[in-house]
Amino acid sequence: MILRPFLTLSLLGSLLPLASRAQSTSASPRYYVGSSGNQLSNVPFNGDGIVPRIIGPGLTVGLQLTPRLAVQTGLSYHWKKDSLATYQFIPSPGNASTVTMTSRVKYFIVPALLRYTATAPTARARFDILGGATLVHATGRISYEGNGGTIDPALRDRSSSNTRLNLTLGPAVRATLSPRLELTAAGLLSAVVSEDYYRFSDRLFLNTSFGLNYTFGQL
Repeated sequence: MILRPFLTLSLLGSLLPLASRAQSTSASPRYYVGSSGNQLSNVPFNGDGIVPRIIGPGLTVGLQLTPRLAVQTGLSYHWKKDSLATYQFIPSPGNASTVTMTSRVKYFIVPALLRYTATAPTARARFDILGGATLVHATGRISYEGNGGTIDPALRDRSSSNTRLNLTLGPAVRATLSPRLELTAAGLLSAVVSEDYYRFSDRLFLNTSFGLNYTFGQL
């Protein structure tokens, strides 16, 4: 008679830790936010450098779905100003100007990616594969400024904008600095799918980044 209650208590005692562990696992979502420095370029795929090498800040937010699978999105902002040329502009005899042509470009990049961890999720250094879609919105402005004489108002300022959808794939690595802080690096290759190009290489551009992730939530 004493043996049966003892066995019952022993069985309950062995099941309670398992139930507690299962409950904590299902109720412990992990989120992460990150900041990074990003470089955008289509070199070496296009020697003409249609997308110049531009460095800008980026933000990332993500949700860990399983120990190996996560989803993330973010935003990075890139801009560049160049004085392209200085030359003499003569609209009429005796009315010359020294004209400087200036280019200003801005890129807004919004990725929506899956992150798959190929190595052990609990390792201090992890190798990830990122893949998904990236939206790029680009704006450009060319302005002309001169000293002396006059410049045709139609030539003073020209603006353009373009939005492109891209498929994105690339590797990433993460190194644990503390229980909640990670050092990250990624090299993402994107291909434009929303426009036609003469060469396939003209569709390609790189977005490389280095940054930090902070994880939070119920661990």
